[in-house]
Amino acid sequence: MMKKLVFGIIIVSTFACCNNVVEEKIDIKPIEKEVMEIHDEVMPRMSEVVFLTDAIDSIMKQEKDTNKLQELWLIKESLVKSDKDMMHWMRIFESPSQPYDSSSLIYINKEKEKIIMLRALILKSIADANAALKNNK
Repeated sequence: MMKKLVFGIIIVSTFACCNNVVEEKIDIKPIEKEVMEIHDEVMPRMSEVVFLTDAIDSIMKQEKDTNKLQELWLIKESLVKSDKDMMHWMRIFESPSQPYDSSSLIYINKEKEKIIMLRALILKSIADANAALKNNK
């Protein structure tokens, strides 16, 4: 009887140990740092976005060619969208409170994707606007 009891305790302990899965802790701070570095790279350019929006708007008021007007309108819309999207991203972004949690890792990776796409939008809209202004001189 004692042997069966000891054997039973060993079996139960073995299964208890095997079922106790430990979630691997992944430090998300380096990813969060990347996200903030991308933000810090493009945020100073937002004043340029506003300036270019106004400059494109001024050109549009004088332009008579409907094809050029349509092109300028698309550039202006891209500038406005990049400004709006950056302001929205900054309002909703929150630093994860659990830096080792798997849901925090998923969140920060999604935010990294968003800020990378936002950087591309901002830089493209600036380049397009500068090219349009150069061509309009």
